Amino acid sequence: MESLRTASDTMRSVHAQVVVLAGPSGAGKSRLAQRLGLPVLRLDDFYKDGTDATLPLIADGPNRGLVDWDDPASWHLDDALGAVRELCETGRAQVPIYDIAHDGRTGWQSLDLGAHRLFVAEGIFAQDVVPALRQAGQLAAAYCVTQWSALTFWRRLTRDLRERRKPPRVLIRRGLELMRTQSRVVGRCAARGCTVATPSEAYGLLRHLLTPGSGPAMPWGPTLRQPDGVSCGAASAVVARMLRDQEYAAEALPRFGPEVLAVHRSFRGWPRRWGTAYWSVEHRLALAEGCRYVLRPAYLGAGRAFDRLHAAASSGRLAALYVGTRSLPKHVTLVVGVRGTDLRIYDPADGALHTVSTQDFTGATLTLGGWRRPWTIVVPAGQDRRRRYRAAYPSLIRWISSTRRS
Repeated sequence: MESLRTASDTMRSVHAQVVVLAGPSGAGKSRLAQRLGLPVLRLDDFYKDGTDATLPLIADGPNRGLVDWDDPASWHLDDALGAVRELCETGRAQVPIYDIAHDGRTGWQSLDLGAHRLFVAEGIFAQDVVPALRQAGQLAAAYCVTQWSALTFWRRLTRDLRERRKPPRVLIRRGLELMRTQSRVVGRCAARGCTVATPSEAYGLLRHLLTPGSGPAMPWGPTLRQPDGVSCGAASAVVARMLRDQEYAAEALPRFGPEVLAVHRSFRGWPRRWGTAYWSVEHRLALAEGCRYVLRPAYLGAGRAFDRLHAAASSGRLAALYVGTRSLPKHVTLVVGVRGTDLRIYDPADGALHTVSTQDFTGATLTLGGWRRPWTIVVPAGQDRRRRYRAAYPSLIRWISSTRRS
């Protein structure tokens, strides 16, 4: 009874939840926060003043003797965590204004969430607040935003020079050191419970928080939408495995977006920004179903392609369908079953099951991911070729066998 009362008190204390954006300096956290359109708490404003005697110093290297602003001891963790919790519980907080060029606070401002029930907390030490917020039920999501280290170095340098944060020589030295240690920063964020993603990947993964409940859900739980614009094939592959492996489904469902991105990154032989090559889908379906899959056209023979898909789904097999424009395939979907003479198709664009009739298929009036025309299908391979020939030409096979024996 006491545990139920505690849980109820915790739920009442949560006015809003926070999206934490951690990661290396210059990786795109602030730009992503602006793109999300939510109120933003800048955790870098909780740095210690440059005159604070407790600031850590760099012990060796070309920057020896300078303040180590990349050490967590250079900021006020308790103050930052207190501000986040106050926003979560009351929707407003007084937060400092920090000027990096002057190494200190220049004032205070009031941050009010208004009607928002989500806000962003971003900074290079943001990962340190994640465990406590998760335990309190105040964490909506936590991401480590990262990119190619050379690109991060250049963006950080141009930003710091533009804002005149430090002398150019110091910025270049610091930037080169941060580029060398970026992988360690990402590792620490991941160890604290942050999902590692690029800015575009993180934005795609966070869309479901901005528009909750949009689109019909799959029968077994939350909406299973692709996390970005090019991972439809990976999303179909993950759902295919989930349908065949219940243990995997239980693990993948709570972190569907990151799992899809991991599968998408594992695909080879095709630039990933172009989408998913058919052989990657073919390989994943073969692993899920334990049989060989083949590619077949649907653009010119839509009726026959529909029959192939219906036959595969009727026999309990999964199949993939590429849809697109008149000139190019654009989107991958997964055929998961039938309803009478219609197909039941999972569309990663909205995570829903769609019912597709033969008229929609052959008439190029599909609505899967916004694309209308079927292009190609990936279906289970038919019987072994020798068996087909033996069934079609029994007398010829007997004659060839007798000739070989003689």
